[in-house]
Amino acid sequence: MGGAVANPGPDQAAHPHTQHALESLGYKQELKRSVNSLGHIALILSDITPTASLLVVGTAVVAVAGTGSIWAYIIGCFIAVNVALCMGELGSMFPVAGGLFSIVTRVLGKATGFVAMVDYMGQAVFLPASVAIGIGTYVHALDPSIPTNVISGCGMIVVTGTALLQIKANAWLTGVFLAIELIVVGALAVAGFTHLHQPLSILSHAVGPNGHGGLSPIATSAIIAALATALFSVNGYDSGINFAEEVLGSASAVGKAVVTAALIGIFFEIVPFIAIVFGAHNLAAFVNSGTPMTEVAGEAFGHTFVTLITYGALIAIFNASVAITLQFSRIVWASGRDFAWPEPVSSWIAKVERKRGAPWVATLIVGALATVLCFQSSLITVVTFTAVLIVVLYGLIAVSALVSRVRQRHLPRPSRMPLWPLPPVLALAGVVVALTQQKHSDLIVTACLFAAALIYYFAFVRPRGGRYWTVSGAAPDAVTAAAEPASPGTASPGTAPPEA
Repeated sequence: MGGAVANPGPDQAAHPHTQHALESLGYKQELKRSVNSLGHIALILSDITPTASLLVVGTAVVAVAGTGSIWAYIIGCFIAVNVALCMGELGSMFPVAGGLFSIVTRVLGKATGFVAMVDYMGQAVFLPASVAIGIGTYVHALDPSIPTNVISGCGMIVVTGTALLQIKANAWLTGVFLAIELIVVGALAVAGFTHLHQPLSILSHAVGPNGHGGLSPIATSAIIAALATALFSVNGYDSGINFAEEVLGSASAVGKAVVTAALIGIFFEIVPFIAIVFGAHNLAAFVNSGTPMTEVAGEAFGHTFVTLITYGALIAIFNASVAITLQFSRIVWASGRDFAWPEPVSSWIAKVERKRGAPWVATLIVGALATVLCFQSSLITVVTFTAVLIVVLYGLIAVSALVSRVRQRHLPRPSRMPLWPLPPVLALAGVVVALTQQKHSDLIVTACLFAAALIYYFAFVRPRGGRYWTVSGAAPDAVTAAAEPASPGTASPGTAPPEA
């Protein structure tokens, strides 16, 4: 699915290429630009990974909200669509590998952007592991004698090696696996819709695990608490921006790819999830199961079918782990390129293997940290903390979408969101509501992480602004007036290229 195009065709030549956008932002081409639009969509969808998200992250949503998880998914997906619209517009303006932290820095200022970068770094540590742990979970379901953490850690080592391949090969590989993944998620939907057992009352009177293998009522607060994890489940469309430096096409295509992939990924998650919950024969067993999604498939079609689904799930989880590792290695690489860390660390992180065009040091860092976490952590712990990081960054993007339209009116927007300012306002409201019900321990750790980032920024980075955090076109730390328009016909650092 991810073939390359040797040279831009007539249609690509008629529109400003993403490389033009990259150069106008003050960067040179270092990664290998070889992925076409279809490969780009395949990479994004593999990062969203409907099957792996349902089977791994969806399990955590059910554990928190029980049958109320349907509401958590519906509301979460609505918020996610609005976030994707914000990302699509901003990503077309700033299509660089730093993705969301590059956007926040150029709209809200260097200090806020640095916090966004540290948030992304936290996700780079925890998010690949949160998916890869699913490898061990489902291998253990096939053979209980195999320890979950050991097989998860070994699986992450293989994922890291795969992520070191050229991006074109990875786009092709993830495209093939994505096709298998969608077959699996389709089979789960069929299993649920053809064996409906639960009444509509599970929506109005939600129940969940009581801690003793039975059922207990679920409060509205638990559903709100599950919102962040549901948002995590459909997360990944931001990867469309992070892969932008390796994609052939126009700047507007980056924004459109983000929104298109988000809509497809959300559809392939929310429809099967609703079918699975209503298809559960034994509700108590379902909400208390470590693998509730495949349990419904087994009830519907028997042990052989669930075994096949489990093997398909392992392929999907491996595919997701590769795509997520690819994305976060680009983010870590971009932080080195923008000199976020003391030398020689930044230059070391920013190394690119010339033949394959892969950020090999950053990939090894992401893979190694995720491998350690796979050996040491539980699924629920990793997922809930990562979800808080994701939701906070969504909030910063929603604010950026509002501020950019006001402060950066002069900048071209190759892919404009419809109905502005509704999408960022709705996204921001959803983020605030979701954060109010998260675990206090996760919120405290997140606050401490951001406080440490600000201390480091103001004590070390800002006094050395000429050498560190050199994000071209970054907004001042305190924006008090509208930005001055650039001179007509020129492309200065920090501006987006005009769309033909």
